[in-house]
Amino acid sequence: MNLFSSSAISSAVLIGASFLPRIDVAHAQRRPFDAPHAQDGVYAVDITTLQGDCGSADHLTISVSGGRVTAVGDTPIESSGQINRRGIVNLTFRGVDKVAHATGRLAAGSGSGTWSLPSLHCAGSWHAVRHN
Repeated sequence: MNLFSSSAISSAVLIGASFLPRIDVAHAQRRPFDAPHAQDGVYAVDITTLQGDCGSADHLTISVSGGRVTAVGDTPIESSGQINRRGIVNLTFRGVDKVAHATGRLAAGSGSGTWSLPSLHCAGSWHAVRHN
């Protein structure tokens, strides 16, 4: 997948999504210990573009540990922000010259929200379901 093509931008956004250097195990281990959250796990994320030319829809798999996104499929994405203990999602995804934002809520193994990629004037929605 070419992360910076217009049809793949929405994938990167989520949870970028959402929505950019790879997060590897060594990077994740440098973070301070975070106690497990009810939202931790692996999620299938469907991304829909509602505004702009960033592709109509895409799908990602993300991993959440301690409320932080630790991997975004096989895409080279760096994430910051968190999913707090109440399930509130507030994430930023970065790469090269693009910054995407995702907000929303997770509860009982699923959730939804919105994403935006201001530099490309794109925005949309996301829906996530945790794999059991």
